[in-house]
Amino acid sequence: MVGPRVFSLEQAQALIPELEQVFAALDLLRARLKTDKVKLSALEMIWGAQIQQPDCPDHAEAAALVAQLKQTQEEAARLVEQLAGLGATVKDVHLGLADLYHVRDGRLVFLCWKRGETAITTWHHVDEGYADRQPL
Repeated sequence: MVGPRVFSLEQAQALIPELEQVFAALDLLRARLKTDKVKLSALEMIWGAQIQQPDCPDHAEAAALVAQLKQTQEEAARLVEQLAGLGATVKDVHLGLADLYHVRDGRLVFLCWKRGETAITTWHHVDEGYADRQPL
């Protein structure tokens, strides 16, 4: 079994543009999810259980929204998998937090990156989190 990808600082820095791009795509999907959920909730509030009946005037729209929500969630999951495939551990999709394995002083640690940061400047132990970030 192969272990996690371990990055040098330079390799991790080179990944930042791609991380930014994927998190930007995730932002768009999250916005679409929010909009579609609001629309679906409104239809459910108007029609109640009747929205499930094929003769309900808004049944087709509700069904389309459900299908679109599922598709959007699947797209978001694929993007998170894409990040994992790059070697990034997503810690928070909303904040755009990702960790990358790195060896520091002979110990496996995480290089910690937050969306918007143009460089990786912090790290933390693998059993710690964002609040425990330390400068490189």
